[in-house]
Amino acid sequence: MGIFDGRVAIVTGAGRGLGRDYATFLAADGAAVVVADLDAASAAQTAKDLDAAGASAVAVTVDVADVASTEAMAAAAAERFGRIDLLINNAALWGDLQMTPIMDTDPAYWDTVMAVNLKGVWLAMRAVLPTMRAQGSGRIVNISSIGAWMPGSVYGTTKAAVNQLSFAAAHELAAAGITVNAVAPGMIDNDATRRQVPAEHLEAMRAALVPAGRFGSSRDIYGAIRYLCGPDAGWVTGQTISPNGGSHARW
Repeated sequence: MGIFDGRVAIVTGAGRGLGRDYATFLAADGAAVVVADLDAASAAQTAKDLDAAGASAVAVTVDVADVASTEAMAAAAAERFGRIDLLINNAALWGDLQMTPIMDTDPAYWDTVMAVNLKGVWLAMRAVLPTMRAQGSGRIVNISSIGAWMPGSVYGTTKAAVNQLSFAAAHELAAAGITVNAVAPGMIDNDATRRQVPAEHLEAMRAALVPAGRFGSSRDIYGAIRYLCGPDAGWVTGQTISPNGGSHARW
């Protein structure tokens, strides 16, 4: 028996990278998974791989910054599986992001990043609410970042806003039996990070910033997601949990 047997999970940005890993872990824990991604081919491949492993999965093409697209995503999930129990809001611009200083960011680019990293989270939550409200239950986990607490680019600004959005939504939705939390990972050693951080700097960053002595993995982050979506976290809502190897603390 899996912890999520009988549950239906939507994972945005699940075609590749961390999102693909989260979808895979959820499926291994028994969930039926809606693999949602802007890249239709990568979403289809992830769903195909999950099906081949014995899971129940469906691919959905979604632009999280678009109202109609997120609504279609939720409708496809409900039509295919009859319910929506978990939403993992993972889709975001990061690996190829322009890391210009805040005051030097082009206004049009600012709007683009905000549309995906913040508005996209909000729209996906809005889209699943009718189904979750009708069920009287639901778990929403919004993927944030320790960048929320660091000075720098528009990326960190969007993630700080995701934390606040999660807190506000949790207050509004608690009476409906829906929890909303954020997971703010520390430094993860994956392709996206390596596109942002020069290879010669990675080891120095690990040694200087991570007391645990290593960068995180998708499994480390999934541990927090699994807890927040699982049976022991029914009274946990409006929180931001940060698996980061000890590199940051907030209180």
